Amino acid sequence: MLLRLRWGAFGLRGRIVGAVVVTTFVTLVVAALVLLPQLESKLRNASQTTLKKDVASAGTKSAIRTLERISYQDIYLVQDTSDPKLAAKARVVSKQLNAAVGELQARLGEATVTLIGFIDAQGAGQRIQVNTGNASGSTSSESVGPVDDVATSFRSGKDVYSFGTVDNNQVVRAAIWLRHDSVLAVRKSIDEIPLAVAAVRRAFEIAALVALVLTILIAIPLAGTLVSRLRRLRQAALHIAIDGGGRTNFPVDRARDEVGDLARSFSIMQRRLRQQEEARRAFVATASHELRTPLASLEGMLELLADDLQADHLDLDDAASLLDRARVQSRRLGRLAADLLDLSRLDAEVALRSEPLELGELGRAVLAEFELAARGRGVKLVLDDGSLPVWALADPGSAARILRILVDNALRIAPRGSEVKVAIDAAPVPTVSVMDGGPGVAPEERALIFDRFKRGRETGGEAGFGLGLAIGRELAQRMGGSLVLADTEAPGATFTLTLTPTQAPSPDQIASASGV
Repeated sequence: MLLRLRWGAFGLRGRIVGAVVVTTFVTLVVAALVLLPQLESKLRNASQTTLKKDVASAGTKSAIRTLERISYQDIYLVQDTSDPKLAAKARVVSKQLNAAVGELQARLGEATVTLIGFIDAQGAGQRIQVNTGNASGSTSSESVGPVDDVATSFRSGKDVYSFGTVDNNQVVRAAIWLRHDSVLAVRKSIDEIPLAVAAVRRAFEIAALVALVLTILIAIPLAGTLVSRLRRLRQAALHIAIDGGGRTNFPVDRARDEVGDLARSFSIMQRRLRQQEEARRAFVATASHELRTPLASLEGMLELLADDLQADHLDLDDAASLLDRARVQSRRLGRLAADLLDLSRLDAEVALRSEPLELGELGRAVLAEFELAARGRGVKLVLDDGSLPVWALADPGSAARILRILVDNALRIAPRGSEVKVAIDAAPVPTVSVMDGGPGVAPEERALIFDRFKRGRETGGEAGFGLGLAIGRELAQRMGGSLVLADTEAPGATFTLTLTPTQAPSPDQIASASGV
């Protein structure tokens, strides 16, 4: 916890720079720890492979075969004999030995070649010939270092390749078994490998230092820019929280990165919140106004009715008229309450049902509800449902609500003696169209009438709340359809509800849905 608090005290800028620098440093250290040992190992293995190839190449020539045929004892006999013939033979053998070693030395380059013979079971032996780079075949007593590989080669009768140290110098070693109790010891210096690795390490350290400096130089301005952009967003958010978002706007950030996307998202959120706030205020103001009018009328009518009841001579006709008018206002308040309830459900995104619905049956049921009202207005209701059933995928209650809204609006605006026609069509998609013979909708009001609390100028003499078409369109969209004002040359207005097509349900599905 303390470490977390200390880390948090550096702020976002310090943490970003610190994280970048630490990550870069750790990455470079890990890379050095992994790459440099591998580099050294690869170079050592390459030197050993090269020595094997050189020895193999020399083995195919006459040099090593000559060394295998020489009797090394003849060389040392010259020291203990006075026989001129034996001494001459020893000189000939020694000359052959020096020639073979010289040839081998020439093929192996800078390697040190040593012949060791008379090896016992413990690996101890005598140096027969040492040559350190001259082609003349002269002998030398130069050290060959530890000869453990020679003993291993002698005991196993195989060639042995390994690494070792001679006079504090690293060498790659080869012990070549030559039979006749002798082994050819080859030592080649690889001191250039540590030097090469050290040079690479120094270059890596310089590159790491430069990388760290560049990282710091780049990370500090980048982190500062990022933090300043976030700080501007924070300050704007605080100002919006203080003044309610009325005057302050989020800063414009056109960068194509996460912070820019965040700033643009905040701006979109602010615009939508403002729209919602404006809609809420308009809703409250309009709803208050719409409620105030029928409530005031209802209150006035009830007061007049109370006065009539308290009068000495009761005027029943006037009281009945007031009662009828009060009922009208009461029904108006009921419609407003129902509309507001529908709006609250839409805003709450209450899930709608989705099931097959026969539109002809829906049209007949809804028109039956308005039959009495249409007769009282002198308007004829007509249903054109075609000759075949039309099935759509919809929520039955919502579809019926939309059709009621359209028929109710059409009855209000249709002149006496006209007709309101409900036409159902299946091609290309299921549609329900409601047509009236009223004055129609002005072009500038075609989009306006679908907004909440917006009404057209032509209302047929009856005041509404401007919620029906808004509710109808939102319900249609929630069901995957649409509600539009169609472009027609006929008089009046034609509203068309489009729904999703579906297949007619099977008898078993109908029985299951009806609970049979």
